[in-house]
Amino acid sequence: MTPALPDCTPKCRSQQHADEVVAALTGGSEGRLRAFLTSHCHNATTLRDAFGRTALHLASSLGKKTLLEWLLESKNANLMGKDKESGWTAVHRSAFYGHIHCLISLVKHGGLLSTHDKEGLSVLDLTMKDRPTHVVFKNTDPTEVYTWGNNTNFSLGHGNQESRQHPELVDVFARTGVYVKQVVLCKFHSVFLSQKGQVFTCGHGLGGRLGHGDEQTYLVKLVIKH
Repeated sequence: MTPALPDCTPKCRSQQHADEVVAALTGGSEGRLRAFLTSHCHNATTLRDAFGRTALHLASSLGKKTLLEWLLESKNANLMGKDKESGWTAVHRSAFYGHIHCLISLVKHGGLLSTHDKEGLSVLDLTMKDRPTHVVFKNTDPTEVYTWGNNTNFSLGHGNQESRQHPELVDVFARTGVYVKQVVLCKFHSVFLSQKGQVFTCGHGLGGRLGHGDEQTYLVKLVIKH
């Protein structure tokens, strides 16, 4: 059955429609939500609720990656639009709520990690500022590492010298079942601390900075032996 055409115009600015769109996104499958957004209102993907949130903001907050990609690719959703409450973009929201798969997709579509909210915080600033300080990691907690940027000095840990424009999984940890709880990235090397207390380093070893007893350059991480 073909959905009924929305009872509004292409210039719809209905606050009621906006509230209904935001409410609907909290439940239902992504396929059903696409159908709802298409049939409910001409401007369902651009309307903002009282807090300035769009369908893309909600999809990013709720981890609905397929839906947010549809909004960006088929509905020209405003990728860098900010809400009224905090000045957060969809990128801010995906990071704050821990939906790394959505964050990566948004960045690949052109989302900026450097955009600041009303408090002057970038996406990465927000992630670090608002993380719970009381959380104690367990050895069974899965934690993955993503790095990106200039890899001239072999500091990203990907096993080659190619730079990354988008966050990319450091798969050597995923393959070996190592869970990392802290990372320090420096200009010429990087240090990774696992939840079991193992220390991994990579990069240029000049001056013995990697802690392996030599001055070699390592593309991949080697555990520092005690």
